[in-house]
Amino acid sequence: MEFPSPSCEFQRLNRDLLSDIIARLDGSSVAAAACACSDVRDVAQDQSLWQQLCHSTWPSTALEEAQSLISSSSIGGFNKFYADSYPLVLYDDITRDTTGNQVCPGLRTCAWPSDFVSLIDIYYKKKCILSRVVDGIPEAVDVYNDPECNWDETSNDHQMWFSNCPFKLDVLISKSGTAIGDNDDDAAASNRHQNLRNLPCFSNVEGRWRGDFCKELEDLRLSWVLFDKKKGKAVNLSSWKPLLVQRSWHSGMDYMLRFGCIVPMDEHLLPHKLAECVILVKCMLTEGGGPVMWREISMNVEDMAGAPLSGRKSLMVLNRALYCLRSKNHLELEEGYRRFEREKREIKRRKELREALADRLCISIEIAVFITFCYACTIFF
Repeated sequence: MEFPSPSCEFQRLNRDLLSDIIARLDGSSVAAAACACSDVRDVAQDQSLWQQLCHSTWPSTALEEAQSLISSSSIGGFNKFYADSYPLVLYDDITRDTTGNQVCPGLRTCAWPSDFVSLIDIYYKKKCILSRVVDGIPEAVDVYNDPECNWDETSNDHQMWFSNCPFKLDVLISKSGTAIGDNDDDAAASNRHQNLRNLPCFSNVEGRWRGDFCKELEDLRLSWVLFDKKKGKAVNLSSWKPLLVQRSWHSGMDYMLRFGCIVPMDEHLLPHKLAECVILVKCMLTEGGGPVMWREISMNVEDMAGAPLSGRKSLMVLNRALYCLRSKNHLELEEGYRRFEREKREIKRRKELREALADRLCISIEIAVFITFCYACTIFF
């Protein structure tokens, strides 16, 4: 008995009906369905379909400054952006140990701040509460204009300052805090590029703000897509789920969430060949059940010891992140981060052991010198 091929069955469907069916799928399902036959593949290549998928997954892509960049045909369009940004960066120590590095060996190791665009989206219980697009790196854009990447020949004080000082990209920072859901006219004017949405308010239940609010914040999700305008490549630097949620020790109303990813580097750049992109979200609860306030949303890069990297090395790390291994398996991602934390603790333990041995050696030498001095005094005096 012969069965009709999938292609024959799809050919009986009206193309508009087929497009409507495909549009109801998520990105991974669309990519899988495109392998079924040429008819589905033709529909799945429609940029408007991938544009809709990107807008629903990352509302920041719907902002005007992002659409013009992603829709450019020279970088592959929305389907390539989705393929790059949906899977998260995977730290795989087995692969790194086997091949020596996870990234392309001939990869160019410099990049300019103006090359990058950050698309940030924050969700609470599957609802997007904040979207923003940051073009370049504030206070560093247009500083570098040397196409040959001659860092050593620079004489610009601003460039030297950025190259050697700790790197930090602030998306939203305010001394007094910015209210989530503040829709007055002044805020709308100053945040016209943020597409700020209302955050569901938390009721002031007895004891909830004192200890259980960390559980509420564990439902927060963050996406930080770094997009290279020149290469047309993108990478999601976030872990999606918070890696750490903690309350400030000096104030029961301030909370900090930590997201991020692990980026393998060459040994001549970093001793332990690993860097961590750290995304921090700080918020503050207001008295009387008022709105939750953003205190800070920022990204910086650290080495294995937790020391912040300079602007120059951080740009190299961000450039390398574009070529890292990716995975859609969140369990695999979490296991990779646990392995990294174990390795980080072991490095810290060995460092503390070396310092303790060095201290004991110094004390032993001092005691020996003191005893020798006392002995000499008894002989000569």
